[in-house]
Amino acid sequence: MPISFGSAESTASSNFIRSNLPQNKWWVKAEGGDETIDMEKGFAIDIKNVAFGWLHIDVGIRDWQAWPSPSQSTPRPSDSHKQGFEVDCWLSDGREASMSGNSYGLGQFIAKLYNQAETAPEFAAGKIPVIQVTSSTPVVVGKGTSYDIGFNIRTWIDKPEAKPEVMGSPPAPAATPPTTPPAASTETDFGFN
Repeated sequence: MPISFGSAESTASSNFIRSNLPQNKWWVKAEGGDETIDMEKGFAIDIKNVAFGWLHIDVGIRDWQAWPSPSQSTPRPSDSHKQGFEVDCWLSDGREASMSGNSYGLGQFIAKLYNQAETAPEFAAGKIPVIQVTSSTPVVVGKGTSYDIGFNIRTWIDKPEAKPEVMGSPPAPAATPPTTPPAASTETDFGFN
């Protein structure tokens, strides 16, 4: 069933995906600093589990109030809250990140991605799309300007497992080294490198 923007809490790490739509720049804000996302590799978005809600963002403020479901909103908490989303993502090196927003352009991007992805057999099989952002085109919305985000689904991957350190469990014991060297590979465990 298609969704539309405007109609659960994230488990992601402290890495956040950010964008500058006028310049079509995407990066991850991580503890070690900002890192540009390589769109040749793209990043995975758990679009099947996107959460919608009310989001207020201001300097030093981020107030996220999730709705029970995409079609069941709650009363708007304040005039400064806008319809928003939050979704878990993974970078090509396997790091988990979170992406959220309450702008019209980002909301339309998430809705278009969901509506395209849900028609693919991989979506029904529980796979996660790896997307490449290809463009950010200005569009007039009301009396202002927003951005139409162009993208393509590069590939599909299995949903990554939570890492033990994220879950609070001790790390798994080291594996016994193989007796023969493994074949050379240029792909990560996520298969979209």
